[in-house]
Amino acid sequence: MKRFSFVSLILCLWVNVLFAQSPTKLQVTLLNNHFDNVNLTSAYGSSQTSYASADIKNNKFDMTVNLANDIYRLDFGNGSSMLLVITPGETITMTLDAENLQQIVSVDGSESMKKVKEMSYLALHRKEAVDSINQELQNDKNKQYWSDFAQKFNMYRQTNDDVDNYLLSAFDNLDTLYHTYSRELAGGKLKGNAVYECADAANRMMKKTEIDYTPFANYLENVDRYYSFSEQRVSDAQDFYRVFDQYQTNLHNRHKIAQDAIGVIMPKIHQLLAEKDTLAYNNLWDKKGNQSKWVNRVLEELYPSLKQAIDQKPAYEALMKNDKQNADLLVSQSQGNVSKVVQKYQESYNEIDAYLTSRLKDAIKTNKQDICVLMFLDIFPREQNAALHTEVITALHEKYPEHLIVKDRWNFMNSPASKVAIGAIAPDLEFPDPDGNVRKLSDLRGKVVLLDFWASWCGPCRRENPNVTRIYSQYHDKGFEVFSVSLDSDAASWKRAIEADKLVWPNHVSDLKKWQSKAAAIYGVRSIPSTFLLDKEGRIVQRDLRGADLERAVKQLIEQ
Repeated sequence: MKRFSFVSLILCLWVNVLFAQSPTKLQVTLLNNHFDNVNLTSAYGSSQTSYASADIKNNKFDMTVNLANDIYRLDFGNGSSMLLVITPGETITMTLDAENLQQIVSVDGSESMKKVKEMSYLALHRKEAVDSINQELQNDKNKQYWSDFAQKFNMYRQTNDDVDNYLLSAFDNLDTLYHTYSRELAGGKLKGNAVYECADAANRMMKKTEIDYTPFANYLENVDRYYSFSEQRVSDAQDFYRVFDQYQTNLHNRHKIAQDAIGVIMPKIHQLLAEKDTLAYNNLWDKKGNQSKWVNRVLEELYPSLKQAIDQKPAYEALMKNDKQNADLLVSQSQGNVSKVVQKYQESYNEIDAYLTSRLKDAIKTNKQDICVLMFLDIFPREQNAALHTEVITALHEKYPEHLIVKDRWNFMNSPASKVAIGAIAPDLEFPDPDGNVRKLSDLRGKVVLLDFWASWCGPCRRENPNVTRIYSQYHDKGFEVFSVSLDSDAASWKRAIEADKLVWPNHVSDLKKWQSKAAAIYGVRSIPSTFLLDKEGRIVQRDLRGADLERAVKQLIEQ
């Protein structure tokens, strides 16, 4: 006689129960259909068991299945699918759009699928709201204008800064040449032994001036072609354009200074350098008489203009400095104008999103004992919506205690790890401080709190303490507190470490039980340092942050 194992017996019983269910009939019409067939599969796990299949004819298909009340998947192939809830005994009539399977056109015969239709609409409408507002933002003429202006002006400003640097270098070249000649003058004439030094200085400084002035000359020739700001101005930005016009005026004035000071002598510089190069090319430059004649020509034809040119440098620099301030202001204001436009759309989105989010959460709560809510619960991450997840999973567990996903989440929700997971309200702690006074973590509600597990004997803890004290000093007056839990066993060592590390906050607690600490057990702390950052509602938002990461997180929470 064949014997059945216990597992086989259970499997048989499960199959009997499964097929004892009343059959579910599925009748589906597809709009815009381009599919040939469909499979009904499991919605969970990697096995993707197929329970039924059907060919799609005349844009319709029917199925009859004996399945337990759960979520399943209609798989049309090529990544196209939709989730649905099957309840034994129902005849579900649906119309779907093959171009958008996530939005049910119509449904009848299933209360669960009617709820899915409602919640799908709300979920998809949230996404559509984001897409629509993003599209409006991209097409906003004000945003486009200020974005383009900021980008173009930044390039324009950088070009002008580069030109300024070249021209300042040109002024310095002429200044060097002027002082070299001035040192070698006696009675209005060059000293006899100064020919070589003056020739070398004149040749080098004039060539450098030629090189430095060329970008400016090219700029003047091409600036209007590449940097036109002739677009129609925004009507309500008069103060902005006043600064811009001042920037342009200063720019024009200092460029005129450069042209009048350096530009007018550039032809003479070109001529003198050409003559020198001609002498060198014909091997005549090394003859002392030729060098002397050329050096004296520089003295006669160029030197008298140098002093007048280099005296204009301070005026040029003053306009430059003023324009730097104007440029900083223009960049800041144009970027600020972009931010204002973005903020307007952000506020519009926030309003729509808050309304639709509230409606979707209400629908999930209203239907919390229907398995269909599992399709929508994870739209709201548990870290930020722990209360919603707790309420829904508790309700589902009452009705579906053995459901794979419900059971898994229920077990996690009731595990010690869940109590201190990101998004959970921090469990309260109530322990004595060094003076024997009881301090409670919950008394700090309304503050941003760093819950810090440490000990006097913990080297890494002690090395991180200066960073914590610095952040405490910087943000305490703005609403930041530290609640330190020591895993010491010796009170004296604990107190000495607090004093030595200048841990000036008052919230220090310990039961002096080292690794048997009750506080450590509550928070599942197995190593230190271990930290939990709490928001003003006492919710755990981050864990084990150090250094700059901790400071950024504290600052962000303070400013919320």
